[in-house]
Order: sequence, then structure tokens, then C-alpha cells
Amino acid sequence: MKAFQFRTAAAVLLSIAVSACGGGSGIALDPLAVSTQQGVVKGVQNAAVTSYLGIPYAAAPVGALRWRPPQAPATHANTLPATAYGNACPQAVANNDIPANQMSEDCLFINVTKPSAAKASSKLPVVVYVHGGAFVQGSGAQVDGRTIATDGNLIFVTFNYRLGALGYLANNALQSSTGDSNLGNFAVLDQQAALRWVQGNIAAFGGDPSNVTVWGLSAGATSTFTLLESPQSKGLFSKAVLESGGGGPYSNLAPATATAQADTLIQALNCNSASDVVACLRSQSATDIVAAQGNGKWRPTVDGQVVTQVPSLAFQAGTFNRVPVMIGGVYDEGTLFVPPTLPAANYLPALASLAPSGYDMTAIDAAYPLANYAVPAQGFARAMGDAMYGCGNSSRRDELAAWVPVFGWEFTDPNLSFPTNPTAFYFGSQHGLDATYWFGATDVATMSTDPQMQALAVKMKQYLSNFAAYGDPNGSGTTASLPHWPRYAGPADRSMVELTAPSITVSNTAFETTHKCNTLWGKGVFPPIY
Repeated sequence: MKAFQFRTAAAVLLSIAVSACGGGSGIALDPLAVSTQQGVVKGVQNAAVTSYLGIPYAAAPVGALRWRPPQAPATHANTLPATAYGNACPQAVANNDIPANQMSEDCLFINVTKPSAAKASSKLPVVVYVHGGAFVQGSGAQVDGRTIATDGNLIFVTFNYRLGALGYLANNALQSSTGDSNLGNFAVLDQQAALRWVQGNIAAFGGDPSNVTVWGLSAGATSTFTLLESPQSKGLFSKAVLESGGGGPYSNLAPATATAQADTLIQALNCNSASDVVACLRSQSATDIVAAQGNGKWRPTVDGQVVTQVPSLAFQAGTFNRVPVMIGGVYDEGTLFVPPTLPAANYLPALASLAPSGYDMTAIDAAYPLANYAVPAQGFARAMGDAMYGCGNSSRRDELAAWVPVFGWEFTDPNLSFPTNPTAFYFGSQHGLDATYWFGATDVATMSTDPQMQALAVKMKQYLSNFAAYGDPNGSGTTASLPHWPRYAGPADRSMVELTAPSITVSNTAFETTHKCNTLWGKGVFPPIY
């Protein structure tokens, strides 16, 4: 590798020398090629944007590397074409738009999108997006960062990480075989490996490794809460955006819960009676493992090493990686997760599923009377969104505001969330909808022809770009086109912005009242869900 770097440097010096002597045009360097620590990669240019797709940031986690911490990627002497996304990590095909032939365990790829004019000396802000998908679905290819990269003048990065049981299997025999103390947090280690790759390589693309923002949506936001807590993430990013994550105590598993879940999977794969359980597990196909994992709660485990404690407790104690954060979500968080045809007879049992077994449901049932909703699913969606997302985000804002700058938001598309006299189920401003607006008006145009919503998208993208650059959505000074976004100070001053049309507004405690955080779901009122 050192020899390769020397030859590259020598070529550049020779080009300069030849030109200086008037001896011709010199040696032409490919403007789409970038030299990384593993070798040269060549991207693809589309107008003002250049993308580098499908770059390995770690070795393929296959064979003996399955259920091991990510290993360094191989170096390559030849230029690596980086013009197409790499395979997504194995996941269930149902409810997914990723074809089975585009999935593989060889999936630890990273993607970089930059303004074409960016060069190694540009030192642009970097945004690293952690995709969602309930820890069992998704890939870094599901978002397109070309608009925000150019309009926001930043480097946009996405990546894949291991999913489901392949990313979160917590088994004591497996832990012993790896020689490290990680228990079920392979996906978290993948995320940290991707961030380390960014630290080592992003300057060559024009990014500033000291100015990296992690942005997570849904399970990606919950992952980002975990990255904030993990001591092994220290120094890997300088800001965080947490979109519709909640991040409550239920977001991470206790070791006993995680290992019991693993035991169920091991039995389903008929490995429980094997003389070598680990060898049996590694002999299984990825397809069989994904099928056997079922609907388990695959997510990070508090193992005392990678994740030392539940993030919410770390935030209360101040024992986390202290960086500025933006935390928010949408008005109708729950609608994406409930069956629209929920029968009325199942309404109260559905509400009860949000509480621990034996919990007195009197106050919760009274807060969401079935008569208030056109259909039962709408009421259950409202309760679920309040309990698991809205008030979770409120509690995290309260906890973090004691230590770091916090900026809170709620997004509402009024055309979707407040139909007149509804008679059927509506999704409203559903979970994840605001991501489209954060990416910019170009993306919103495919969903809304409302010029006010498109104008809102422009402002939201500018807020995000400002935060990535300065750690403050207001930017480095007053921006006339942007309403001031106040800092969320804590329980005594819960100022946050309402991102809606026709105009952005500021509220204080209105969110907690609307979503019943102080009376039903707040951490001081309601016990952990599970």
C-alpha cells in the first residue's frame, strides 16, 4: 500500500514538473478517481454530483467471519469501479422492495455522494445516514442524497449493516468462540466500522472528518441513540440527528432476554443438540437463518462492552458521547404499524399491548376513547405513536438537554393529518414521512404538489445543512429566510419547532400536552413497555 501511494504521489509531482517545464500537457488524472486507504475507487458523475457506490468498508462477514466483529477490508491494486450499490444484507423478502438476488451476506458496503466540485481540500461537512427497517430490513441504497449533497454543499454517506439474527445474535458459546466480550452487537460494530472508514477516508472525497453528523431514522435513530452511548463510538462523529427513534428503555435488550431469544432461534435451526453449536450455526444458510428468526426483537444488547448501559440511563447520568443533537418526528407516528382493519372488539386488548402485563389500563383507555375515532385502528395508532415514539423523543430531549445542545421538532403535513369528518383509516403524517422533506423540495415533488409543502422542504433542508455545518440548525448567524429555531432547554423550557405549512411555528410544552407525555406516557408516569 505504501508503494502504491508513493507511485501515485510521484505521478502527481512528475505532472507538475513536466507542465512547469513547458513540456506538454502533463499526465492526466481521472477526475472521478479517489484514492482511499484500500486503493483507488472510481465513481459516476451525474450533473453536479459524483457518487461512489458499493465500496467495501469491511471484509465480507461470511464463513468463519459470520458473527464476528467486522474485519478490515482488503486492499486492491487496481481501480475499483464504484458505480453501483452493493448487495443488501439478508432480510425477509415480504414487505420489501429488495429482490432476493440483490441480497448477500457479503453486504458491508458504503456509498459516498459529493458535489462534483468538491476536492480533497474542500473540508465539507459530512452526513452519515443510518437506515431504518426495524433492525431486520433496509439498506443504504434506499435513500438518494444527491439533492442534499449539492444544495447543502456537503458529503452524504450511506451504508449497509448486518440485520436480524445475523446482526444481533447473542449467544454465550458464540461469544466465547470469538475471543471478545461483544454479545450480540455485530451490527453496532458494523456501524462503528463504517464511521471509522469515514474518519480514515472521507477527506479524500472533500469531507471534513472532524465535522461528521450521524443521522438515523426509525431503527437507524435507535441505533444512533446506541452509538451516542457506546464508549467505542467516541470521536467518530460530532453531531447527531435522531428522527422517529423514541429510544426508550425497550430499545436495547438485557443479556438474559437476548440470549433467550437466541436459544429459540438455535432450537429452530436444530443446532441446540449439536456437539459444536457455533459450527452448526455457521453451517446454516443465510436464508434459513432469516426464516428462523421470525418476528423476534433483534436489536442491540446491553453487553457491558459495546453497549455499557441502556442509552436513556446514560443520558440521565451524562455518561455518553456529548455532541449536539436534533431529535424529532412526525405527528402520526403510529399509523404505519397498525392493521387498518383492526376490529372494535380488539381495540382495548390492542391498547393493553402497549403496557406491561397487569398494568392498570383505566387512564389509558379513558385517554383514547374509541368513540373519538372514525375506525379503531386510528385510535390505536394514536396511542402507539404517543407511547413509543412521541413521548420517547420527549424524554430523550429532556435527558440530553442537561448536557448538550438539543433542538426538537415535530413535522405535520396538514393536508394529510387533519381530514374533515374522516370515515376511514388515514395514514396522515406517517412514520418516516419527514425524511422526504429533509432531503429537499426535489424529493417532495414526487409526493406533494402543494407549493407550501415544497417551500417547507427547502427550509427543512437548509436547517439540516446548517446543523451539519455548525451544530445549530440556525447556522452561523441570522438567516432571513429561516424562522429562528430555539434550543430545547429541558423540562422547564421545551421550546421546539413545528415544521408545518403554511408557516413554521414555535411551541413550548404543546407537544407534551398533545401526545399526553406528562399525564400518561412520560418516564415519570409510565413504566418501560418491555
